[in-house]
Amino acid sequence: MAALVTYCFDGLNFSQASTLYTDSTLTTPSPDGFYSQSNIVRQQVNGVLLNAQPCGTCSVACGTGVEASFSGNGLFNATIDVGSGLGAIVLYFYMGSSVPDGVLGTYNSNTYNRLTCEGNHNTFTIVNGANTQVDYAGILNQGTGRITYVGNSNASLLSDSPYDNTPSGSCSSGDKPQNYTYTGASYVAQGTFETVTVASNEIGVNPTGSRIFTMIIPKTSAAPSTINLLIGAPMCGTVFNWEVDCPAALPSFTASGIQSTLACAFATTTYYFARNATGTSSPFTVDTNTTPNVGNFVFTDRNGSTYLNDTSLLKYIIIANTTAIGVRNGVVVSSAACTGGATRTQFFATGGSSAGQGTECSVTVSGLLYHDGSGTLPQVGDKIYNGPTGPSFPFWSNFKGFAVSDAGGGAEATGTIGNNGIITQIFVCP
Repeated sequence: MAALVTYCFDGLNFSQASTLYTDSTLTTPSPDGFYSQSNIVRQQVNGVLLNAQPCGTCSVACGTGVEASFSGNGLFNATIDVGSGLGAIVLYFYMGSSVPDGVLGTYNSNTYNRLTCEGNHNTFTIVNGANTQVDYAGILNQGTGRITYVGNSNASLLSDSPYDNTPSGSCSSGDKPQNYTYTGASYVAQGTFETVTVASNEIGVNPTGSRIFTMIIPKTSAAPSTINLLIGAPMCGTVFNWEVDCPAALPSFTASGIQSTLACAFATTTYYFARNATGTSSPFTVDTNTTPNVGNFVFTDRNGSTYLNDTSLLKYIIIANTTAIGVRNGVVVSSAACTGGATRTQFFATGGSSAGQGTECSVTVSGLLYHDGSGTLPQVGDKIYNGPTGPSFPFWSNFKGFAVSDAGGGAEATGTIGNNGIITQIFVCP
């Protein structure tokens, strides 16, 4: 990653200087490339600084993508303008068919290097540098602030490390990669080089062919409005494509509370997930699933700030009282039919309600409802629903009458419910 470096110039300020130097005696011009200070960026060509321009022109707008292909290697920095909106910033990456490349996103001083891919844990796997399957790329790289390498598996990525050879022309294995900066139209070489070391835990690649990888960066405040995206490509012949969506709420779905078994259960909780994508060039084809597929990241919030069950212990959530979704380390790793478990019992209720607990006892019941209790009629603590499946429940004020059937004869009991659909009081009719 490009670092802050001290340079000297021959003017009153960086905007008015004519040349940038590496020494205080102003005898050695700095290498040709782009340089920035505060909000100004200038390119030095043949020892001469070109016109100053605001750094905003160097940003890539969210909702767009970038494709790049180099015969050499490099560390490629880009600034993405994500605006003032709130939500999850979804980033997609395709790293070509043979050379894996690294990813590191930085927003508001926080770094992000966790990625999954379409088909992960289903038709495809992700393995680390030791060829061991992992739940997602970068799982043992969290909190390090270092790159996670994704794409097609290539043993040379690790065996050629460290990349510390002094470049001598054409790119060779183990050469230091050059720094590049995206300037609004392309990546431009900065004329500086850095040593790169790759560790096994920083690798999360596909052993049977590269896929589109997905990363989430949560944006919960209007500012800052830019993120930095670093693509690390220490191997020669890099090809990569990426796109960044503007912040938006993640798609939601309802399921049961998280549990340790496959037992069927009714939906009570709203969750969120990030769709994966397919393709080899931007714009990628984003999936359209309305509930999470195997390989999707799952969250407890719309911004993607908190992964669901971000632990190594497999847990389940039940969708529509039929499907058990296995979640581990924040990613869906399995999907199967749930077993046995939850059912709802039907009963009938009066059309109206009354403040008097016994007033509805003489009223004929006609409305079909359901409860999740063990008795024939609902009791205190049972939840009331409009249908045999689904998360919806009715609401009423005061006491409504209940009966097992609508054959006539009036209600057998009355009860009240709270805003969450749970019975709070029961009165047994005489």
